[in-house]
Amino acid sequence: MNKKVKIGLAILTLAALLAVGTWAWFTATAEPVINQFTAGTVKIAINDVYDEELNWNPGDTTKKEVSIKNEGTKCAYVRVKLIPTWGDKVNGDFVADAGLPTTNVALNWNTTDWMLHTDGYYYYKSTLPAGEETPLLLESVTLVGSSTGNEYQGKVLRIEVQADAVQCTNDAYKSVWGMDNLPW
Repeated sequence: MNKKVKIGLAILTLAALLAVGTWAWFTATAEPVINQFTAGTVKIAINDVYDEELNWNPGDTTKKEVSIKNEGTKCAYVRVKLIPTWGDKVNGDFVADAGLPTTNVALNWNTTDWMLHTDGYYYYKSTLPAGEETPLLLESVTLVGSSTGNEYQGKVLRIEVQADAVQCTNDAYKSVWGMDNLPW
């Protein structure tokens, strides 16, 4: 091999070693950090206790207690709709009688802790913390004697209780219930 070739190979070898040497830097990689955020829950249950009157008379008042329990992890605003309907039992099923008004039924409700709004819902006037229960909304029901004629004989009064709740944070009621402000 001639001297020029040897010098050329030596220069290439030296250049390759220098190039490799310039790539050798200290480096590090961090262990990943994983964050987990658990969303809270809004869950309610209707507590409903009543005396089933099989022989209800005009003027009678019977126990019908309704309250709401917060079974979720978040505080919540609560509202309830009470829908009374007169009807008949046909083969064990309730069949509504649209011709019988419910104006003869007095829903004896708690006006201190609840508010009846124009939308037909009763609103609990406080937030309901997780694990807590509202005071009674409905305490009893009265069949108003002066408003109850013979057309109600043998009829059945059904009261449907509908309840819903929304988290009490971040003004969620505005979009969920379509309100600018809470009614109280």
